[in-house]
Amino acid sequence: MDLVRLQQITSLKFLGFTLSAIKKIMERPGFDVMTSIGIQARELTEKAAQIKEAASLLTYISSQLEMNQPVNWKSTAKIIEILELNTMNDQILQKYQSEAEKSELGKKSAYDERYNPNRLYPIPRAGKRQEIGVDPNQLPFHGFDCWNHYEVSWLNAKGKPMVAIAELFYDCKSPYLIESKSLKLYFNSFNNTRIGSISELENTIKQDLQERVGAEVWVAIHPLDSANPFSIQTSWEGDCLDHLDVECSVYLVEPSFLSVGEEEVEELLHSNLLKSNCLVTNQPDWGSVQIAYKGKKINREGLLKYLVSYRNHNEFHEQCIERIFVDILNYCKPEKLTVYGRYTRRGGLDINPYRSTEKSPFEGKNLRLIRQ
Repeated sequence: MDLVRLQQITSLKFLGFTLSAIKKIMERPGFDVMTSIGIQARELTEKAAQIKEAASLLTYISSQLEMNQPVNWKSTAKIIEILELNTMNDQILQKYQSEAEKSELGKKSAYDERYNPNRLYPIPRAGKRQEIGVDPNQLPFHGFDCWNHYEVSWLNAKGKPMVAIAELFYDCKSPYLIESKSLKLYFNSFNNTRIGSISELENTIKQDLQERVGAEVWVAIHPLDSANPFSIQTSWEGDCLDHLDVECSVYLVEPSFLSVGEEEVEELLHSNLLKSNCLVTNQPDWGSVQIAYKGKKINREGLLKYLVSYRNHNEFHEQCIERIFVDILNYCKPEKLTVYGRYTRRGGLDINPYRSTEKSPFEGKNLRLIRQ
């Protein structure tokens, strides 16, 4: 047994873990060296992508200098940050503790035979909001998170399977959001559970979610033979940015692409090129984003390049949309601003965050796009 522990310590030390960090990891209940290696492997993969991005940034700066164009020196600071290759620091240790042990993301998951509300995993919003300069107690936006789940099933009182589509809304002012895989596993726990009626199912889901997110949740279960509330749109209203012939080489968030002219306008823009990666698993998240604003006209080429710069960025859907909102608010200073993201589904779920300077009800805003 001592030899096994020595091998584990040696392996972790070789991967770059400090001795103090190794001690903390191995003392935790249920320690598994393969889990530790998996966490470190994901970190190294992420670093490799970031180093590649640093090379792209250097190429971009070089081209700007050659053309006697102004250089965004914030990019050089980002390069320095990227190249800090300390593979085992407090941030990684925190990831090991919070993500590997608590969240279902990135792990093989057992499926419940019966209803299990403990599957729901809430994530605090405050930390990521502070990261983008937002006071969690004084949000610069209103809005909601809309979820659609297309794989809802349960047993009726006689044991007959039922299927439906679920529609969920909760306010962005809630202190917590729900991690998506945990919501999927929660819904799966109803698959072999007898439920007396749709209203009983709605009330159960509503109560469970409200306890986790700390705010009111609106839940609707739509049987497939009822009127379809999810009308599919081929495109959003407004002008699409995707036809613009821009050169893109930066794929980590670069808000300096955002700029405005002097003309005052009120316009509606959208793009289907939004892509980021899951904060934990690094899987791609594909989405469309609509931007409505009133104020000085935003440079469209710069806006599109800014949206494309999310391509290798790692954050949850809600966090990406809030970052987009805050960056446009800070760099373009519009009088009014609304940012609405609609993402493609994964595991039967799609997530659709809506943030706006204006208070607005959620009714009528769940407009399904063609990729959803």
